[in-house]
Amino acid sequence: MMSDEATAGGPLTGLPFPDDVVERHIGLGEDSGWEFKEVDFRGDEVASRQRDSWADEMAAFANADGGVLLLGVTDDGMVTGMSRAQLDSVERAVREISADAVKPPVRVRTHRRLHQGRRFLLVAVPRGDAQHDGPGGAFQRVGAAKVLLSPDERLRLAQRRGQGRFVGFDHQPMAATGFATLDEGLWRPLLSDEGLADPQVGLAKLGLLTRDETGEVRVSVAGTLLCTRRPERLIPAAAISAVRYRGADRASGQLDAQIIDGPLDCQIRDAVLFVHRNMRVSARKAPAREDLPEYSLQAVFEAVVNAVVHRDYAQRASRIRLSIFSDRIELCSPGSLPNSLTIESMGERQATRNELLTSVFGRLDTIRPTDIGVQRGSVVRDLLYPNRTTYAPLRIEIDWLFVFC
Repeated sequence: MMSDEATAGGPLTGLPFPDDVVERHIGLGEDSGWEFKEVDFRGDEVASRQRDSWADEMAAFANADGGVLLLGVTDDGMVTGMSRAQLDSVERAVREISADAVKPPVRVRTHRRLHQGRRFLLVAVPRGDAQHDGPGGAFQRVGAAKVLLSPDERLRLAQRRGQGRFVGFDHQPMAATGFATLDEGLWRPLLSDEGLADPQVGLAKLGLLTRDETGEVRVSVAGTLLCTRRPERLIPAAAISAVRYRGADRASGQLDAQIIDGPLDCQIRDAVLFVHRNMRVSARKAPAREDLPEYSLQAVFEAVVNAVVHRDYAQRASRIRLSIFSDRIELCSPGSLPNSLTIESMGERQATRNELLTSVFGRLDTIRPTDIGVQRGSVVRDLLYPNRTTYAPLRIEIDWLFVFC
């Protein structure tokens, strides 16, 4: 694992590395996250005999937790320096090696640096999502050395990385979290008496706690969304942006707006309340007074639940958008239809993006469909407009699902 606070978010998220961090590592020497390589040239070109060694180091870092390769630095921390043309050659060689000599390829980042006026290249190697091979075989970084993996170790690594790629995003572990990250007031109602006897085991059975590659207990994405007070701090944009517009388009101006965040069940409750306070209610006598709300809260509830539970939380730059216009409600959920689901097949089949979220959601007591009269299995547009025979169609755009009511 990267050994410096400057790279606590992983070898790519902390870049570029501050000069003082690089200087300190050059002075301290190689470790599990840093490797130095002197570069031999033939004129301005990198000597070809070094390429296999560089590829093996990249594969070793990728098979561990990532790391940094300093090219142009000797084992004892001396920066030898190189010309601008030689630095161009080193960077070109790194690009070719990472793409061609490491199988499968690893996407590195390069940064040109100066140390006391001498040039060298910093290469950041990310943690891989597969088992990577170099020309010398499958290595893994252990301390300040690369170690050749045994056949059993290769198999276990490939299995772990393969499972990580295909498991649902809501099962994924969140870095720098643990059991203490969860709020007891939120997870306690989810557990049975047996689960409460050992909460960590109970939460792990639900999938709200999991283990990362190193075996550390982490909170899953689902656990973060359901059992932390501010999930958006760990999963950016895990919130709903709600706006009530004056007219039939966004240019008409806003009458009300709210960023709805917090645990998912609270987001659903607050989104329904936002619609409730912003919709018109007429009345008639039949013979007693009867209120006629503009929209059915049953339908609003079901639409919001589906948007929250089935959105693509891997898209961390987009919130769910709830827009109330003078003639309709729009609910826009990040993510296209999951798996092979199409608009035409939605009536006959279903596909779940977040299976863990869906299964755990049924245990929540803080908000139930029956609390506001919602009938499960209801059809959203029929509830909104029971007398309407034609509806605005669903529209799919890249990375968004729009529902018009």
